[in-house]
Amino acid sequence: MRNILLLIGGAAALFFISRFRFGQKAVFNFRSLRPGGTLFAPVFNVDLAVSNPTNQTIVIKSITGTVNVKGSAVANVSAFGDQRVAANSESILKLQARPSAVGVFETVRELLKQPVGSTNVSFTGTANVDGIVVPVSESKMI
Repeated sequence: MRNILLLIGGAAALFFISRFRFGQKAVFNFRSLRPGGTLFAPVFNVDLAVSNPTNQTIVIKSITGTVNVKGSAVANVSAFGDQRVAANSESILKLQARPSAVGVFETVRELLKQPVGSTNVSFTGTANVDGIVVPVSESKMI
């Protein structure tokens, strides 16, 4: 019985250590937000950089989240499909955020009112990297 408890404890410790080490694998950085699409189907093009400072290739299986302007949610992002990030390199994820009608007008109004570099835009969500769900929270002044 004691050996089984030690085995279970060792497996749990290995699980938590691997989770801790994974936190050092992928580094996300919000690069840009640009308007796109058409008048009737507007989108925001979001560039999210993923750095891999390790010696192993990682695979981003999916990413979902919300684009916020000055703390208000204006668009949703969801992208599914494998994207590989080579060891010791960086890759740019090109995502499309689909805004609600209210989100588009509010965002355009905010961006037109404020001088360049004074509007806080953030991306908050989760990414599935190598089968592990990683929280992503990045912001940038545009």
